[in-house]
Amino acid sequence: MSHRPATRHHGYGEPHKSHDAPTTVVGDHDPSGLSILDAAAEDVLAFVDQLGAAAPTITRLAVTPEQIRRYNLPTAPQKAADHRGAHMSATVQAEALPPDQLTAILASALDRVQQARHRLGLG
Repeated sequence: MSHRPATRHHGYGEPHKSHDAPTTVVGDHDPSGLSILDAAAEDVLAFVDQLGAAAPTITRLAVTPEQIRRYNLPTAPQKAADHRGAHMSATVQAEALPPDQLTAILASALDRVQQARHRLGLG
């Protein structure tokens, strides 16, 4: 799982502390899928800045490099025309995760959010 606060861009996979309003992303492990996290962070930052609110943590739940290894997910070659992914030798589609594994990943993330809210006295 990778986390990015909406306040700035970070290297893929850097963890950050969660704020009160987590946002999650499930996407392909390819340049387009990874750029969704950056685009969402920029949009959310602009929105919460206008409201004067704290930026949430945006978490990429799937597909991560660790999940690709753990579940031995099928890969495809990187598209030569997409230069954003020069660092990636292979890509993985989110659909490669079997539904039961994706459900378990999402359920675990939801449970962590609920536990954190409970510790903070938020429900």
